[in-house]
Formats: sequence, C-alpha cells, structure tokens
Amino acid sequence: MGENMAIYLHDLTKRYDGVAVVNRLSLEVPAGAIFGYLGPNGAGKSTTLKMMTGVVAPDEGDVLIGDASIRHDALAAKRRIGSVVDTLALFDYLSIWEHLDLIRSVFDLSEETFRARAMQLLEVFDLVSDAGKMARHASYGMKKKTALAMALLPNPKVLILDEPFEGLDPVMAVNVKSALKQAAAKGTTIFLTTHILEAVEGLLTHYGILRQGVLVAQGTAEELARAGTTLQAEYLKHFDPAATEELAWLG
Repeated sequence: MGENMAIYLHDLTKRYDGVAVVNRLSLEVPAGAIFGYLGPNGAGKSTTLKMMTGVVAPDEGDVLIGDASIRHDALAAKRRIGSVVDTLALFDYLSIWEHLDLIRSVFDLSEETFRARAMQLLEVFDLVSDAGKMARHASYGMKKKTALAMALLPNPKVLILDEPFEGLDPVMAVNVKSALKQAAAKGTTIFLTTHILEAVEGLLTHYGILRQGVLVAQGTAEELARAGTTLQAEYLKHFDPAATEELAWLG
C-alpha cells in the first residue's frame, strides 16, 4: 500500500451462486479523502462495504484499514472504523441518547469527552429534543441521523457510509455534508456510496465508478475540474441512458 493511504482494497471478490457480485476490486484511498463509491443499485456497492467492515467475508482478496487486515486482524481493523452500512441496526427499546452511550462504552470514551461530543452531534443532527425517544418511535430520518451520530462519535480513522443522504431533508443533508467535510479536514477518511450524484457534487475529493461488480473508472475532483467536466458527465460515460419510447397516451 502506498504512503499515506488509509484504505486499500486488493483483488476483493465476492461471489453468490457462482456469480461475481464484486470482481477483483483494487483501489487505494488516501488519508483525509472523501471517496465516493458510485454506481447504480445492484452494482455491488453494499456488498463491498460489508466486506470492508467484516460483515461478509470475501472469497478472494483483502481489505486493509491502515495496516490492519480485515481478514487476518479483524478486531484491529474494525476499531479504526465508524460505519453505517445496509441496515441502521438500532435497538427498538433504547433511546437515541442510550444508543450514543452504547458507543461510549464500546470505545471506552471518558464521560467528559462523551458528553461534549454527544451534545454537539445532537445539535448538528437536530436531535436534542428527541434524545429520550426510543428508536421504535423514531422516524426513518431520526434513525438515520442517530446512526450517523453513532458512527462519528468515536472520531474514527475511517468512516464508511452506505447512502448517507438517503431519507434526509435538504437542510439536514447540508448539515451532514458540513460534518463530513469537518471530519475529513481533521484527518478522517470517508468512504461513501451513493447513486444520487447531485448529493455529492462539491463534496467528494476522489471517486470510483462501479458497474456490475467491476471498477470501470476512478479519479479525483481536481482531475475532473482540470478537464472541464463534471462528476455526472464522467459517470454517464459508463452507462448508456435507455432510449425511452414516446408515451403517446400521456397528456
């Protein structure tokens, strides 16, 4: 792995029923980057994240978080990661505050550090008045914000997020972008998936485009700017928009 790289995926492969959902994926993400892992639904993005976080074992290849291998030293790798992957994994009968306190105990944060960070996160995510609400009574948006707050609370080296803007209103999406930029500026490496390009324009520093389990392009926001193009234009180069027959019955 190159110097100053926070994430390294090497020949990462996962098959289901003999079909490669992720096929020999290799990429490096530098420390402090905001990396967008882009592709349509079913491209293999969530499967990749599950392998990166140790939820699913790869059939081939490996993931390094820093110098810790998810295959050979999973505990060390996982301790460097904050994640919101696939399901939000909240407990119905714990409050929002109790979910944050659970993270405090797992990462052995001091009471002072925990309270300061937790109150800041509740403010950022507009959850102060709902902190005592049990997850079973929370809306999807509240659950999403709680999961994001839990991921940020231990100040992880690497933050892995699956569709972080899904289910957020426009104002909260702006708040989340601001929080991610602040985290990256302080050294956290962010690896996020999305199929909504508008949500990440101006946020990403690096990107990779996945098509049917294969990485078909990768680069940086600076490279796109120098080329006078946009992330959306680069993305569409790899996917042919379907021609739509005129729907004569409309109108």
